[in-house]
Amino acid sequence: MKGFNWGILGLGNIAHEFADNMVQLHPIYAVASRNPESAKAFAQQYQAEKAYGSYEELLNDPKVDIVYVATVNSQHYKCIMACLEHGKHVLCEKAIWGNYEEMEAACALAKSKKLLLCEGMTIFHMPIFKEIKKMIVEGKLGKIKFVEAELGSLKEDDPTNRFFNPDLGGGAMLDIGTYGLSFVTYFLSGELTGVEHLMSPYPTGVDEMWSISLKTSENEIGSVNLTFRAKLPKRGIIAGDKAYITVMNYVRAEKATLVYPDGKEEILEFGETSKALQYEIQDIEEAVATGDYSLAWMDKTMQVVKLMDGLLRAEKLQ
Repeated sequence: MKGFNWGILGLGNIAHEFADNMVQLHPIYAVASRNPESAKAFAQQYQAEKAYGSYEELLNDPKVDIVYVATVNSQHYKCIMACLEHGKHVLCEKAIWGNYEEMEAACALAKSKKLLLCEGMTIFHMPIFKEIKKMIVEGKLGKIKFVEAELGSLKEDDPTNRFFNPDLGGGAMLDIGTYGLSFVTYFLSGELTGVEHLMSPYPTGVDEMWSISLKTSENEIGSVNLTFRAKLPKRGIIAGDKAYITVMNYVRAEKATLVYPDGKEEILEFGETSKALQYEIQDIEEAVATGDYSLAWMDKTMQVVKLMDGLLRAEKLQ
């Protein structure tokens, strides 16, 4: 497979984790920050070939093939559009964006330029979930009835933190909600026919807690529970009429438990949690190399964006 030159926009904590994983696969070509010194330091740490003191400089480099957008949530859309306009494939950190109409415009631009656009959602790339999908197709779980995801991230009770700042894209939905909704919609089948929810806000006005219920045309039900000020297990459940599967740490899972009605259990192990971002990178590179953009799961991402957009608008947070 052809080697690709990656550029990284935004050099915060998640960019460091991404870079740690990328260098285990191949070198990083270019990095960019609005602070030239930060870019130089990051490039030196990960032995990137180029360090740019502005995003525009990186995007004007004709050798950059794919850009990983790791800026704060509020800058994602602007950066995505700039990358596409410069002819770059884009992998954007989650949540890719909360406005469905704008993401439709981004997808249309990507399609017109024959470019890949996708979200950095590890769930879509973990080997264990590909195996569970296969098991469902083979009928091992029977008819799927219920899919659930929980995630509680106990953030410090600090109104000045970016997680609670509406100007920086704060709130539980854009930070952790995309995980729960991605997991549930990944395993549900059919068209969504019903969405119900409860939301509790944080004092700054952003969303702190959600309980969301989904129903599909296949008479399946999905449930997502989120909180920013209490710990919940990262637990996902896929329940059929022949067996159910419980997945702990579903965001980057490597193990799951298959349970039959008589209580018999099987442990499933596929992939490694520590390689989650590597699986993501490899799938994106394969998608670009082969032209099979379905490997990027943008259809599921857009379903989640549409759900997030509707929920946030319903609470007048969008």
